[in-house]
Formats: sequence, structure tokens, C-alpha cells
Amino acid sequence: MRAIGFDLDWTLSYYPVSLQQVWQEAASRCSFPVALLGDLDSLARRYNELWLDNERAASSKEALRLHITTSLLDELGTGNPEIALKLAQAFGDIRNETGIAAYPGVAELLADLTKEYKLALYTNGPSDIQWEKIHALGFDQLMDVILVAGDIGIYKPDLRGFTLLLEQLDEAAKHVLFVGDNYDADITGAHNAGMYTAWVTDTEGTVIDSAQPTIIISAAAQLREALL
Repeated sequence: MRAIGFDLDWTLSYYPVSLQQVWQEAASRCSFPVALLGDLDSLARRYNELWLDNERAASSKEALRLHITTSLLDELGTGNPEIALKLAQAFGDIRNETGIAAYPGVAELLADLTKEYKLALYTNGPSDIQWEKIHALGFDQLMDVILVAGDIGIYKPDLRGFTLLLEQLDEAAKHVLFVGDNYDADITGAHNAGMYTAWVTDTEGTVIDSAQPTIIISAAAQLREALL
């Protein structure tokens, strides 16, 4: 193995404050009855669905959050443009205040891996929000190659994105391991490009698919045992 590629969100990093907590706090700041948001677990799942459905067309994270918030309120029957704007802004404020964090052991792992491997990052998402995370975590100082889907207009699992990653690493697929938490986007995409794969998941049982991961782990930091 000569190079290792990583997904970002929920592979190397996470939000310390959950979507449910953010929505509850946003409603409180806007004096919006939290009960009108319905079940917060369901709201969080729907938020993530709408994010994935709309992220490719978004001009900015603010525009995307406003669109999603407006859609959620419309679906809940409480649509109001003024309230949607206030909630979306409060949501963004809370995310900015609480930030992003690397999973335990990740920063140390990456620093040690740089001594033996080329490192790359390939993340889906709008440019502005993904680069904010990358800079905040200091990952831009550790990676030889960084691809943000919003920059290149190619989202995982599109084979073209993984091909570009290999080109920028200047490595053949057989010498690269790709690490990610999303089976369809990360594991299937990298597998189809000919790479080895490491699936970060809590899912138990055998993967029923042709894209069988090379390694299955519950945390990226566990790669230390296999690679160092």
C-alpha cells in the first residue's frame, strides 16, 4: 500500500452536537414551539435526506440550509418564510458555535500515516462548508491531495471522482486504500475504481453485495493496527 484516501464526514470527523439538539436550540432561540417540529429523530432523518437530495445544486451552505428548513416546515404544515429564515440562521449560528471535531485518535493516526503513505481526502458536499471543516480540523496540513465534490462537480460514488483522485495521487488503484463510512458512496465507489476499501461502520453481519470491503472497522483510528 502506497496511499490512503479518506472520506471526511462520519469517517474522520463528526458534529459534537446532534441535529436533534441543534433543532431544539434553534427553536428556542427563535421562540418557535419545538412541538411544532414533531418528532426530532424523524426531523433529523428527513433533514439528512433533504441535504443529500439538494447539496449538489446549492450555491452555499446558507442557501442549502434555508431551502431545507423551508421544505421541512412546509412538510410539517407550519410553512412561513420569515420563520424559516430565522430558524435557518439560528441553526447556522449554533453549528458555528459548537463546531466540528475529529474522532478520538484520528489526528494522531493521520500524522503518523504521513510518514509512510501519501494521504488524500475526497468528500462530498458544498465547497464552502467542507473547506471550513477541513481548515478547522487542520486536515489541509496533512493531506497530499484534497478533492471536494462541490469544487469538481463530481460526487461519490461517481467513478470519475475516484479516477481523478488516483491521477492526483499518481498511484495505481492497486496501491491505494480508501476509507469511508458510507457503503454506497465510499466503498462501492472506491471498489469500482479498483481500490482496496475500509468500511467504517457499526453495522453487524455480512455485506450482501459484490463490493465486499477489504477491511471492516468501527472507527478509523483502528487502522493503526493494520497499517502501522
